[in-house]
Amino acid sequence: MSDVALHRLGGDGPDLLFIHGFGADRLSWLAVAPQLFDLATVWAVEYAGHGAAGDDPGAGDPLTIASAIGTAIDGKLTRPHIVGHSLGGTLALHLAAMMSDDLSGLLLLAPASLAGGIDTGFVRAIPELDDPGAALDLLRRLVSRKVLVTPRMAEAMVAGLAAQNRRTSLRQIAQALESAEPPPFPPELPFEILWGA
Repeated sequence: MSDVALHRLGGDGPDLLFIHGFGADRLSWLAVAPQLFDLATVWAVEYAGHGAAGDDPGAGDPLTIASAIGTAIDGKLTRPHIVGHSLGGTLALHLAAMMSDDLSGLLLLAPASLAGGIDTGFVRAIPELDDPGAALDLLRRLVSRKVLVTPRMAEAMVAGLAAQNRRTSLRQIAQALESAEPPPFPPELPFEILWGA
């Protein structure tokens, strides 16, 4: 089993769960989550090697991580709508395949592995970052509006890698992603997919 941390971000209403991408954490959603507090009870999950989660990724593959997320939300969230970004989108698809009757729907933001392979160069580089300048350059590869990724964000990413065993966990997940099969697609569950320009 993989380590997972579940966080209630706020709000009131039906459950909505955010799943971050590789190298990110629950803080990725801080600009978006408050916009939804009038509509939903907003949750965010962090998986092994990220944020407040522990450092044991289990096998490190998406199916193992998604299974741990399923265990973490079981009995705590009621038919949540899942929003997953990048690797989080892949995890959301695995989660939906495991428990589609227990979910309301999916919003997949640039889900990893659906439009080709995972950017293995990116995921291999994250655990090796030790310089905020290099982190800033790497993170800015993800966006068209480069100003959205600030030096402070890059500094926080490098600082987060200082936690004991954090780099080892991320390396294990990165390696598992290289041979991971694409996630199953649950046609019976309502979904939307958004890709940026």
